[in-house]
Amino acid sequence: MLRLLILVILLAVLIVFALSNTDLEPIWLVSFGWHLSIGTLVLGVGVVALLFGFLIGLIGDMQQRSRARRAEQHVRTLESQLVELHQRLDRLQNPAGSPLPGTTPVQPEQKV
Repeated sequence: MLRLLILVILLAVLIVFALSNTDLEPIWLVSFGWHLSIGTLVLGVGVVALLFGFLIGLIGDMQQRSRARRAEQHVRTLESQLVELHQRLDRLQNPAGSPLPGTTPVQPEQKV
């Protein structure tokens, strides 16, 4: 939300600057020249920088999501290993013929 507020304020300042500077000036870039208002130039540079920032942020977000997916897969693997180890531990502590802890063995009925 804070980013959006900063973005709106920055764009508002750029638009006000572009509307305030409408006089055409000769602009030269190496050997290319044209007439353009300074406000339009600044607004164009701002929009290009904004798009470049979004692209960099998108790449970083994709990398972070990829790391999160790998971490979640690793957690699922570790959880399944933990369940398996608990089952093995239960089998080792309670051999097939012995009752589970907390239960009483069932005595066969005696005939009289």
